Amino acid sequence: LLRGDPGESVKTGRPVADTLLRRLQNSVLLATIAFVIVMPLALVLGLIAGLNEGKTIDRILSIGGLATTATPNFATGIFLILIFAIWLDLLPGATVFVSERAIFDNPKMLVLPVLTLTLIELGYVLRITRASVVEVMNAPYIRTAFLKGLPYWRIVFKHALRNALMAPITVIMLHVNWLMGGIVVVEAIFGFPGLGRYLLDAALYKDVFAIEAGAMVMVMLAVGTQLVADIIYTFLNPRIRYA
Repeated sequence: LLRGDPGESVKTGRPVADTLLRRLQNSVLLATIAFVIVMPLALVLGLIAGLNEGKTIDRILSIGGLATTATPNFATGIFLILIFAIWLDLLPGATVFVSERAIFDNPKMLVLPVLTLTLIELGYVLRITRASVVEVMNAPYIRTAFLKGLPYWRIVFKHALRNALMAPITVIMLHVNWLMGGIVVVEAIFGFPGLGRYLLDAALYKDVFAIEAGAMVMVMLAVGTQLVADIIYTFLNPRIRYA
């Protein structure tokens, strides 16, 4: 593994590293698109819900977020295929790779897998952000800022937002691992040739070397994202930086 040679696949007889790298690139592309869409959207919607605690918009966003989070990813994927691929016939219900550039030649293949990942992640991060914003907005130092007569949006963006982002950042970094690990189900549903599908096929075939290499990649991703989270904390919380 340290030399970059995890061995040969029991199933195909070819080097694991070659196949694993291509599959990893596909999964990273899928997860990155979903991450770039869902995280800013979830943070903004969570902020809106938290700043409007108890109001209609807060109820709608909270219930919608709960519904999307409570629905399993395999059910979400099947519902989306049923609606958009079968009933409306707007999008392909499966990903068919005839070449390495298949994604770029027909980007519509990525819409339903990305939408499935987005809906699942959106509700969870939204609700965590909302709870964090509500807690911070009720803190004594925020009330003091209001009593000083500071403008509302200055209080929100300068004093409240940084502290409110602490909990969501933790969740977001943990969900990077989920995107790469939980992507197995989504890739299996849509036939997407990524790392998750590769690990599933390797496990079913008992391809030991492929499983070892794939698991090691997942571990490195998990450790790396937690390191990034710790570094981000030092910018959000001066107490950690000074300590």
